[in-house]
This record gives sequence, structure tokens and C-alpha cells, in this order.
Amino acid sequence: MKTQSTAVATTTKNEAGIVIVDLNTGALPDLSNAETYPFDLMADYWTPENKGEFKNVYFDKIAERAVLDQQTGDLINLECAYFFEQDKGEIKSISNGSKRLVGAIEASGIVRGTPLKITYMGKKNNKSNAFKSDNWSVKILKININ
Repeated sequence: MKTQSTAVATTTKNEAGIVIVDLNTGALPDLSNAETYPFDLMADYWTPENKGEFKNVYFDKIAERAVLDQQTGDLINLECAYFFEQDKGEIKSISNGSKRLVGAIEASGIVRGTPLKITYMGKKNNKSNAFKSDNWSVKILKININ
């Protein structure tokens, strides 16, 4: 990261080129004319409803997320897979906590930035109990970069 001190404040640029301001030094830069990156940091929880529903995404990470337990109403930490999705020129973050989806991504060693097509395949009977779980298809997308 490159650090720069100005009359305004000390700033650094991270690996993505985003300027980070040290809030403890100098006057803050004016944000009234600042542009936004086409990226929303709020991650929507993706709950597919129909068999065959899919998303073309870039894998981001596996991390815990606080979600509402449907049975108890309590907040619980759920291990989720996070992805970046392009939607009408914007990039947004989505997540899903299906144990089968998270497990498939972990077991396959998918690395951050891998383009994937994730398709919801409906419910599948569990072998160990009487419940059903979400079933998925996870395929790596071959992209052409010229």
C-alpha cells in the first residue's frame, strides 16, 4: 500500500486501488463530488425458490453470517458461501448457507475469483434422517478474456 500525506489527511491505497483515509490526521477530504464504485457491500441472502434457478457468479469466500433461525426466532451464526454477481451494471454480494453448497465449494478447493454457475436442483432426501436438503449443481465457468 502506498501512503501519502497531504494538508488534508494521510491516505493509503489498498490492493484494489481504493483510497483509505486515516481519520486521525488532518482535515477530511471533501466527499461531495466523490464517485461510487459499482459495487454494493451489502450481501443479500439468496434463497432460490424454483428448481433450475441459477446464478452466474464469482466466488468470494466462506464466512459466518448472522441469520434468523426459522424455528426459534434467534440469531445464529451460519457458515455461508459469498459470491459476487453482476446485475444491471452493478456488482453485488450474495450469500447462501446451504450445507451442501458450502461443503461442495470447500471440498473442491474453489479459490476466490473463480467464475461459477450455481444451479438450484430442488430438494433431496437426506441419507441420515427424514429431512430434505437443498441440492445444487456447481460448475466452473470458462470465460474468454481478450
